[in-house]
Order: sequence, then C-alpha cells, then structure tokens
Amino acid sequence: MWSHERQAQILGLLSSQQQVSTAALVSRFSVSRETIRRDLLEMEERGLLSRVHGGATRLAGLIEPEPDYNQRQSHNVAQKRAIGRLALTLIPEGSTVFIDTGTTTITFAADLAARGNIRVITNSFEIAGIMSRGRECDVLLLGGRPHRDVPATYGEMTLSQIDRFLADFAVISPVGLHPDRGVTDYELHEAEVARAMMRRARENILLCHSGKIGIESRVSICRTDEIDHLVSDDDPRSLALSLPRGRLHLARSGTAV
Repeated sequence: MWSHERQAQILGLLSSQQQVSTAALVSRFSVSRETIRRDLLEMEERGLLSRVHGGATRLAGLIEPEPDYNQRQSHNVAQKRAIGRLALTLIPEGSTVFIDTGTTTITFAADLAARGNIRVITNSFEIAGIMSRGRECDVLLLGGRPHRDVPATYGEMTLSQIDRFLADFAVISPVGLHPDRGVTDYELHEAEVARAMMRRARENILLCHSGKIGIESRVSICRTDEIDHLVSDDDPRSLALSLPRGRLHLARSGTAV
C-alpha cells in the first residue's frame, strides 16, 4: 500500500473516532512502527491531525464531509456557469492547462471545449471526454487508480505523470477557501493532485463559488498568498482575505477588481 493510501485511511479512522494508536495502525497496515511514525509526522506537518503519546488525535473542531459527488452536480449551477465563463477570459487560446476534477471545473471545461484551440491535462474522466469533443483540443488523461466515488484518477502514478509536464495554468476547484486555513480539500488524494498541478503551472486559477468562501476542510492545498487568480461570485474581502489588485475576478459583475 502506498503512503498516501495509508494516510487517507488514517484520516478516515479519525473521522469516525477521536484517537488512533500507533500499535493499532501497525497491526492494521502490517508495517513497522517507524513507518507509522513517519506517516503521522507528515500528516501533522500538513495540519491533518495532532500527534500524541502512542498515536494521534483528530484536530479540534468538526469538519463536515464533502457532499456526495452526484449531489454536488446539482448544487449552485448558475454560479458555476458564471464562474466558468469568467475564468475562460483569463486563458488565451493555445495555452496548456491542468484541470483537476470537480463539478465547477467540469462546467468550466464545457466552455473551454466550445471555444477550442487549447491543450488540457486532467485526471477527470468527464473533463477528458468533454475536451475530446472540442474544436482543436488536445487532451491528455492522466493515468493512475480510478476512484470509486469520483470519476477520476489518483495515486502515485497520477502524481508522477503530472511532474512530467509544464503548463501555463492550473485550474483548481477546492472544498473551501478560508482566510486562516487557506485553500483546502476534504480528501488527501484530491489535495495532492491539486498541489502537484499548481506546482507545475506558471499561474494558478482558483474557481470558488460563494458557498465555499469561509469554509475550511481538513487537507491543505495552498496558502491564500499562493493564489494567482480567484474567480468567484462573492467578494472574499469581507473575511479579511486580500489578494493583489487584478487577481480577484467576480462573476457577478464580470469584471476583475
């Protein structure tokens, strides 16, 4: 089992119980105590848990699970369409773009494919299908392990393939955007893909509808000062979240501020 898979299961255990012991994790995963200690140390550094003597505890405060993927497809549809249309204006034709999976990025991809003349690298089955039908669209679907709940690939192979490319833009849709916690996801494997894409792109574009503003989830993607462009239908400055001039784009007005 890869470390990211083991860590995702540890997070799952902490979602249902307050604390896990090192001994129990060693037995569950059939690995050494040192391996578990490294996992817990890395997860603590990412802000996923707190280490204690003999194991780890979940962080204080309840973080709600992300709604089911199929449910999310019918939520905030108008906002997602407006955000997708505005995000399109930030990306010139002929660009190379990473796009992670999500219901907002799928909406954006439909507009991108309709315009055409673009190169897209994605881990989303749906986005790859949409882009393959676009005009002059070159699309690459990243390899890896398919996820049972979200139609996309994840894992070590996906991350290693991302590192083979350089892109002009990474278009990311997270679970939440919080002034203190930054940009977060609920699932570790999704956050890892988003981080890898952002690291290999010249500029990062965050698609974040108003329902995600002020929300914090459990896995960090990036700090707020690492956002190059934020496209939203709500102004996050009410939360004391500031961005450099020209980097905040509000879909409700269709203009950047």
